Amino acid sequence: MIKAILFDLDGTLINTPELIIESFKEAVNKNTEGYTLTEYEITNVLGQTLTKAFARFSESDDHLNQMIKTFREFSLNHKSFKLETYEGLIELLDEIKSKGLLIGIVTSKNKEVAYNNLRELGLIEYFDCVITHDDSSIHKPNPEPILIALDRLKIEAENAIYIGDHENDIIAGKNANVKTGLMGYSYRLNEATKYNPNYIFDNLLEIKKIV
Repeated sequence: MIKAILFDLDGTLINTPELIIESFKEAVNKNTEGYTLTEYEITNVLGQTLTKAFARFSESDDHLNQMIKTFREFSLNHKSFKLETYEGLIELLDEIKSKGLLIGIVTSKNKEVAYNNLRELGLIEYFDCVITHDDSSIHKPNPEPILIALDRLKIEAENAIYIGDHENDIIAGKNANVKTGLMGYSYRLNEATKYNPNYIFDNLLEIKKIV
C-alpha cells in the first residue's frame, strides 16, 4: 500500500529541461575548446549533479568550478525562460493530499535553488519533506537521498514510490527498494525504460490511478 509519493523535481514536476540543457551547452562551449557534445551527453545532464555533469570536461578543480559558475549564471540570466510546472500538478497534489498520503521531493538540485523554485511556484506547502543535494553525501543513482526521505517521513520502502524522468531516478528507486515511476515526457525515456520502472505515466494526472 502506497503511503508516500516521492518526486524528482526538474523534468518531473517543473518544466526546466530546456533551460538546463541550454545552460549546460553554454558552460561546455564557453569553457572548452573544440568539443562537440553528443545528444546523449546533452540529455544526460538532466539526471546528474553539476559536479558530476562537468567532471569529465574539467582539467582542474578551478576549471570545474568555472563551468559550474557559467552554468548558474546562464540559468539565472536566461530571461526568455519562464519557470512553470507541468500541466495538472496542482490537481494531482491536491488529490494526493486528500487521500492522506505524504509527499516528498528528492532532487539533485542544491537547497537554495530548489526551495526558491518551489516558493516561486507556490508549491512548498504541499511537501512533507524536500531532500536536496545538500542533504546527502552521496547522490543518485545511489539510494541514499531516497532513504533519507523515507527516514524523515517515517515510511517503510515498501509503502513508497519514487517518480522521476531519468534512469538515475529509476536506479536509485530500485536500490532503495521503493516502487518506481517514469514520466513519459522524459528526454531520457528510452534509456530509463530499460531499467523497468513499475509505472510509466504519460502525464502527471495519470499518477492519480495509483493513489
